[in-house]
Amino acid sequence: MALILIGTGVAFDLTLAGLEALKSCSEAYIETYTNPATKEQITALERLCGRKIALLERSQVEGPLLVDKAKSSDVCILASGDPLTATTHITLVIEAKEKGIPVVVIHNSSIHSVAPARAGLQMYRFGKTASLVNPRPNYKPTSSLDIIRENLSRNCHTLALLDTEPEPMEAKAALEMLAEFGRVVVLSRMGYPDEKVTYGSIEELKNKNLGSPPCTVIVPAKLHPMEQEFLELLK
Repeated sequence: MALILIGTGVAFDLTLAGLEALKSCSEAYIETYTNPATKEQITALERLCGRKIALLERSQVEGPLLVDKAKSSDVCILASGDPLTATTHITLVIEAKEKGIPVVVIHNSSIHSVAPARAGLQMYRFGKTASLVNPRPNYKPTSSLDIIRENLSRNCHTLALLDTEPEPMEAKAALEMLAEFGRVVVLSRMGYPDEKVTYGSIEELKNKNLGSPPCTVIVPAKLHPMEQEFLELLK
């Protein structure tokens, strides 16, 4: 019996260890609310590993279902990117360990490492991550902008994650929210053949093709000369 957390990477590209765990486990599940996977991707993975993968809603992942099942069998849960970059999955690990259930974590690529690398920015210069939320009735938080302002005051870059609910946020909607900031890097569909990385002023980027979701935006602070040189190549 064990709870096995498998990262699907930024482009739904499982590691060999992840694939082997899927083939040998008793039950397999996937959550898609942190970074949606298509039905076609899930079907292709089912063919590859030779088993059915059940889709879980967010409430089911955050509830007792997975830990309870792992008391008596090996249970896999597929999570986008790296499985421990989301608080929900850290909670699963804590709950399982508290109940004496072995936990196996199979790491993979994460947007937290891929985006800075693809933008040519130095990892150690990033501050706190911000999350831009799709506006909803009576819900329009602005704390993400405060995070970006604070990071800039400390000369730190900001990785801004875009909301995926109820639909993945388009890059240009994010630019509207970030209008007060000068220049940004927009990263679209990292790891896929049609990935796109674009750098420039927000006004310039509003008139460009920025690619399709899932997207991520980086608000850079003052650039190191090497960072500047790299970003100029993306214009």
